[in-house]
Amino acid sequence: MFITKENNSVFNNISFTFGAKIITLFLSLLIGIIIARTLGPSGKGLLAIIAMVGTVVLQLGNLGIGSFNAYAISNKSVEKKDIIGNSFWLGLMIGIIFLLIVLIFAFGSPVFFRNIPRSYLLIYLLSLPFMFWSTFFYAILTGEQKFRKLNIFTIIAQVINLIGVISLLLIFKLNVFYIVVWYALVNIISALLPMGFVFLRNGFHFNFSLKVLKKSLNYGIKICLTGIFAFLILRVDLYMVNFFKGITQAGFYSLASSFGDIFFILPFSIVTVIFPKINAEGKSKKESIAKYSRISLFLVFLIAIGALLFIKPVIGLLYGQVFLPSARPIIFLLPGLIAWSVITVLSQYFFSIGYPLKFTICWFFVAVFNIILNFIYIPQYGMVAAALSSTVSYILALGFHYHFFNKETGLGFYDVFVPRKDEIMDIFNRARGFLRKNIKNVV
Repeated sequence: MFITKENNSVFNNISFTFGAKIITLFLSLLIGIIIARTLGPSGKGLLAIIAMVGTVVLQLGNLGIGSFNAYAISNKSVEKKDIIGNSFWLGLMIGIIFLLIVLIFAFGSPVFFRNIPRSYLLIYLLSLPFMFWSTFFYAILTGEQKFRKLNIFTIIAQVINLIGVISLLLIFKLNVFYIVVWYALVNIISALLPMGFVFLRNGFHFNFSLKVLKKSLNYGIKICLTGIFAFLILRVDLYMVNFFKGITQAGFYSLASSFGDIFFILPFSIVTVIFPKINAEGKSKKESIAKYSRISLFLVFLIAIGALLFIKPVIGLLYGQVFLPSARPIIFLLPGLIAWSVITVLSQYFFSIGYPLKFTICWFFVAVFNIILNFIYIPQYGMVAAALSSTVSYILALGFHYHFFNKETGLGFYDVFVPRKDEIMDIFNRARGFLRKNIKNVV
């Protein structure tokens, strides 16, 4: 049978994680709508650029520690107390170091941060250590398979964020500066929730192990570099749209860029749950990855069709007619986002076997290719060129992921991309059961 007891547990965890991420996304959309309608394209663009700087720094500085934490805890290759202690000190040290580096660039070479007030950037980046702690300690929960706690903490932080945004913008009528301050405070809260849980459950461990650091870097540095290159393909577009076309165009494209979060929640829900399990599997892990790749592709394809049909009226209704220019780049992004959803699942196989260096090299060339396309075409065609360059780059990345997966496992196109009839029926049966259950609860 397709659904075994173990598979059912996995699907339940994926369903819970996916549901939690839908709630988080809904809250995030509410925050974005309030910001868009009160601050306009320029205010939304400014906030998006500042948050992007923080996220890029997080990608550059995490060194793959989070990935190693989930990997080492799930296969019990390192003592948990050493991972906890290292996560605390590395988060603090890396956060302070990168804060100083960014400030040197911001005040010494302001051209890199065009249209961004330095005081706003400074305030937001003061929360950098907490951003690293959040990444490292959430990864510990992932390795422990504490999916419910992980998702509940994420929802709590987003609810707090929404309450603050409503208060600052709708009740007190304050400006974008206070939202930047609030975003920094939310970063702190988001870190304290998983940190507090891990410390209270496992004890307060503040030892630092050089041996564990070496192991984490050996495993994580290639994943870190890959994450940087993959992340930059979509996020560097926003920076370059701001650089060449200004903060208002960046505001429009930030909506298109953040739309990708809708596509990411499904594959991220899948890989969050399956990675600790496949990490402990032997030969069967390749079949598990192929199966969830097919499922992810099928579901994301359905989401893409819905987006293609309804994106314009949804943007007009939620964000206002002024944001309708965002619809066109979203449409051009759809094929790339579908490709990215499959990449996210396939890459878990390679994470579980140590992640070969060839992937990092391939991602580097894809990222460089994307930047070249942006430099050539964004000055003339704006955010549409940014969207197309991301799509082309992600499809190229999917090509080499499939090639290496096929070469390593022997599984072909049909195994990776074509969902089985029983898988499709199970998806619809689960969706129907979920709807019936909730309708009964409402009635």
